[in-house]
Amino acid sequence: MNFLSKTAVIVCAVTLLFGCDNRPDKTLSPPTDAKWVDVTFRVPEGVTLLPAELLYRSVQCKSVRYNSSNEPHDIPGYNDVERPFDMSDSNNIRRLHVAVDGGGPCQWQLNSLMVSFRIADDIPMVKGKDVIATNYIFDFGDYGLSDGYGTGRAKEVSGKILGLKTDFFPMVTNHIDSKVSLKFFGGDIRPEKWRRRFNLSDTQHIVIEPTVHLAKVVILNPPDHPGNLTATYPDGSREEIPNIYPDYDKLLSMK
Repeated sequence: MNFLSKTAVIVCAVTLLFGCDNRPDKTLSPPTDAKWVDVTFRVPEGVTLLPAELLYRSVQCKSVRYNSSNEPHDIPGYNDVERPFDMSDSNNIRRLHVAVDGGGPCQWQLNSLMVSFRIADDIPMVKGKDVIATNYIFDFGDYGLSDGYGTGRAKEVSGKILGLKTDFFPMVTNHIDSKVSLKFFGGDIRPEKWRRRFNLSDTQHIVIEPTVHLAKVVILNPPDHPGNLTATYPDGSREEIPNIYPDYDKLLSMK
C-alpha cells in the first residue's frame, strides 16, 4: 500500500468516527449480543418522574481536556442521552430498557444512568418555591457524572437485581435571601446507609419503589443571627440542627 492509499484509509477511519466537523459520531447502535439493564420505577401519587439521563463514554473517540498548566490530555469521549420512561400502566409502573453496550462507530459504553423525580406541579405546596429534583445515580464505569446531584458517594453493589425502597418527606427550606426551595428528603446521604448512588457490577434489573409522605412536611429556617438552622417537624416539634439535614429517624417515626 502506497502513502496515498494509507492516507485515504486513515481519512476514512477518522471520518467514520468523527464526521466532517471533528466531533465524534454519537450514534447508538447496540450489537445483537449487547448487555442491557432494565429500570422499573413505581411513581407515587403527587410525583413527576423525569426522563432518565444516560452518559456513554468511548475509548475509541477521545476528548481533549486541559490541566491547570494548560497542558492537553486525552480522556474517553462522552455522549449524553436523555431517555423518557415508557408510559405508565395501571399500577403506575414505568419502565426503561437501556443498552449497556451502546455500539455505533465509537463503540459507546454506558457509564452512568441518572433517574430523577420531583414533586408534581399540581401539588399546592409547590407554588412560589424552587423545586429541586431527587436523584438516583447508577455507575457502570469510571469517568461518570459529577457528584453534585445530592446522592452521596457511590457504594459498591453486586447482584442481578437491585431493589431500592426509601421513604421521602417534603422538605421546605427558607433561605436567608428570602428564596424558598422544596425537595424530597430521604436521609443524610453522607453515611453509606442512605446514599443514592451505586457502582453496579453485573446488575440487570433496577427496581425503584419510593414511598412519599406528602402530608409530612419538614421545614428548615435560617437563624436570626449566626448559628444553626431550625427544623420544624410534622408534629410541630422544633430543634436546631448542626447541618442541613434534619433528623431522619425522627421523621420515620412520624410516617
